[in-house]
Parts: sequence; structure tokens; C-alpha cells
Amino acid sequence: MSRPSGNRGLGSGAVQNFFTIALRSSWRWLAMLMLLVSAAAHLPVVGPGLTDAVYVGVLFIMLILADFVLIVRLWIHDSPAIWVLMATITGLALLAYVLSRTVGLPQSSDYIGDWVSLPGLASIASEAVGCIVAFLVLVRLFSNAHRPGQVGPAAR
Repeated sequence: MSRPSGNRGLGSGAVQNFFTIALRSSWRWLAMLMLLVSAAAHLPVVGPGLTDAVYVGVLFIMLILADFVLIVRLWIHDSPAIWVLMATITGLALLAYVLSRTVGLPQSSDYIGDWVSLPGLASIASEAVGCIVAFLVLVRLFSNAHRPGQVGPAAR
């Protein structure tokens, strides 16, 4: 017996909207600025990170690249999936910052107790604001999605 043809998987409904709908949130400009500050704050520590523990430098490079990809995606098409990625990446960067300043990271204890370096303060501030903005956009989107009569992107 054959199944009726139709949309399957990611091709329909709420899952498709999660990846395809453009929210055009007014918060995306602040989010893009915070991602740019985060990338700029990590540029001067890539070299020392690669010298201290190679994986730390590689993580800095990956974060900088992720920041720029998110900036472009927010500019072009700020889907809910991009906002989730932003909240996740900035949240993980915050966690790594706190861990590196408290217990230290494997093979890297140089940052323990260094809470007041300029790149560190810029990164933690921009990542915290970026994570909060992404979280607020998502909360607003999903709370408005459950209201009767709500049509179109809700997180403006």
C-alpha cells in the first residue's frame, strides 16, 4: 500500500516556521551589536589562547566565526532557530568565561581570578546582553504564539 503524498518532516507546520519565518525583530540590531562586540573582544586573546592551550585559541576562533555568522543571519533572516542559536552560543560563552575565571579550564589556568581585564569585561557584558535579548525575543514569540488571533511574527 502506498502512502498519500504530502509534506513530510521539516516541510510543514510549526517546525518549518521555526526555520523559515523571519521575525524582523527590532531587537536584532542590539543583538548584532553585542555579537560584534563579543567577536572584537575575543580577537586579542586568540594568540595567547593558541599559545597557552591550543583548544582555547581554537574555541576563541570558533566563537568569533559563530558571532559573524549569527550577525549575517540576523541581518538577512532572523528566524526563531537563529535566536535559539544565539541564546545557546552566548550562554555557552558566558559559562566558559565563568569556568575559566573560577576553577579554570583544562591545561589553562591563566585566567583564574582575572575578572577585570578589558576584553573579559567586554565579552561577558556583550554575551550577557545578547543572551538576554535572544531569550526575551523567544519568550515573547512563544507566549504570543499561544494567543488566539495572533497572526504573523510576534517578537517585534
